Amino acid sequence: MKKLLLLSVLAFLSFGVDLSRAQTDDHPFAGAPTQYSVAVITAQKTGAALTMWMYVDQNKRRTEQETNNGRLVLILRGDLNLMYTIIVSHKAYRVAPLDPSLLESLGTYEVAKDMMLSHEKVGTETVKGEVCDKYHFSSPTDKNKSSHGLDRATSGYIWISQSTHFPVMSKTEAATTSWENLEIGPQEPSLFEPPTGYKRIDQ
Repeated sequence: MKKLLLLSVLAFLSFGVDLSRAQTDDHPFAGAPTQYSVAVITAQKTGAALTMWMYVDQNKRRTEQETNNGRLVLILRGDLNLMYTIIVSHKAYRVAPLDPSLLESLGTYEVAKDMMLSHEKVGTETVKGEVCDKYHFSSPTDKNKSSHGLDRATSGYIWISQSTHFPVMSKTEAATTSWENLEIGPQEPSLFEPPTGYKRIDQ
């Protein structure tokens, strides 16, 4: 279970590298929604595409992704300081105290801003029907380790919608990430609760 949780967090952090352009002077995410659902799809040059479904309502967050052991769901409840880890195939879940830094680090606009060494607006383009500001970004080597534990810098481009201030697409040498089916608005409260009928299991 711990390995599955780690894989989920690492996958999200890998999306976060592409999410980031940095909330600095120009603050490209200013005015972005705090209540929404979206599918984050990362197509890697090597390996299968990864999809993560995200549901966010203020300080409540839910992520879903497929793993080798079935669908894994994480629910972060900032209001209760609790984290639920749900294994759908087992119809079971665990409850643990929520580290506030985890809630912040898994925020769509926070997850990788500290990884940004630099960012620069390089133009305006229409992507998937959205008028977007295009940014070039790069991350410092010590924040992005390769699979062999070696420092590896990341750089690429990200397109941020001018209307929603939400990322639409990002590209690096290794992968392309798209944010699909964005739905802005309050999320169903039941999304942030363990499913009815699931068994709570302890360590």
